Amino acid sequence: MKYLGLALFAPLALIPSTSFAGVYDNPNINLFVKSERNSTDSITSAGVEFMAKNNNSNFGAALTTALGSAEVFTKKGDRETFLTLDTGIKFGYFSDFFVYGEVGLDLIELAFYDDRKDHDYNDRFDDDNNSIDGYVGVGIGVDSKPFRIEIYARAREIDSRYWEAQNHAYAGLQVSISF
Repeated sequence: MKYLGLALFAPLALIPSTSFAGVYDNPNINLFVKSERNSTDSITSAGVEFMAKNNNSNFGAALTTALGSAEVFTKKGDRETFLTLDTGIKFGYFSDFFVYGEVGLDLIELAFYDDRKDHDYNDRFDDDNNSIDGYVGVGIGVDSKPFRIEIYARAREIDSRYWEAQNHAYAGLQVSISF
């Protein structure tokens, strides 16, 4: 449970670090909703993004965290539903039009182990099939202050000890309001 608490408050650590030595602008804070899909699966989330850009250019980074609900079909054809806490970092060029690359992981899976009581406790530490879900992606968007809209594509690794997702490619839409 302590990992979940850390995951929820980790983005706050970025706020004081973004204006050090006058190199970075004050951070922009964006609240957003997003939806990503593929032919069988969907993930819908709401979250917060802390962005910092270099004063002399529009290159910067953003730390995002979003709590969401996922519905994923497995390779066996079963439907799995679960909560996600996607937390990631975007690096890119952020102006009126922007482009970025991103990496991230699901902090809920980091904090909790999927233990369905049908195996030995010691198997938990030898389990190669339950890696932490992660993603890499790219996106583009338009920032018309205070609203932003972006589209993105992600490759996601989603699995558990008991199943693996049928599809790993997602496309999504994110709508934000900036403060």
